[in-house]
Amino acid sequence: MPRRSLLFSLRLIVLCIFGLAVARAGLFTIYRVAGTSMLDTLADGDRILVADSPWLLHPVHVGDTVVLRVDGEVLVKRVVGEPGDRLALDAGHLRRNGAWVEEHIPEAYNAHDDMSELRLTDCQYFVLGDHRAVSIDSRDFGPVQRDQLLGKVVLRMSSGGVSTVAALNSR
Repeated sequence: MPRRSLLFSLRLIVLCIFGLAVARAGLFTIYRVAGTSMLDTLADGDRILVADSPWLLHPVHVGDTVVLRVDGEVLVKRVVGEPGDRLALDAGHLRRNGAWVEEHIPEAYNAHDDMSELRLTDCQYFVLGDHRAVSIDSRDFGPVQRDQLLGKVVLRMSSGGVSTVAALNSR
């Protein structure tokens, strides 16, 4: 009996480990950052761990760093507007729902763009790079649909160490 019980337990453990590996493979993806549009948050060559279905665990909100697909390209940007928001840019300064947004973007990274007020629909998000002077983002391609979001960045791995999502989204 003990041998049979041991084999059963061993099979159960192996099955659980296999199940967890399959679940993890389906919930997270690792990407490599290419470019400088998210400096100083993310640098060229950083690796990021992305939750593939963040809305199942934690919905995407303003301030989140996300990976998205636009015109066949995979991009990483920051969400600055979510469904229902009204957004405008005045000399590069962001206004959301009538209030100025305090951002900590170095002056050299700002693009000083203007944009008339825009209202996002129920499934739209507005995304910007942190290095606005070089970023191609919603100022260029417009709001993105929820189904264009591939996931939310939860961890950054760089030569300088590992940063959690809280550190990435603190801008």
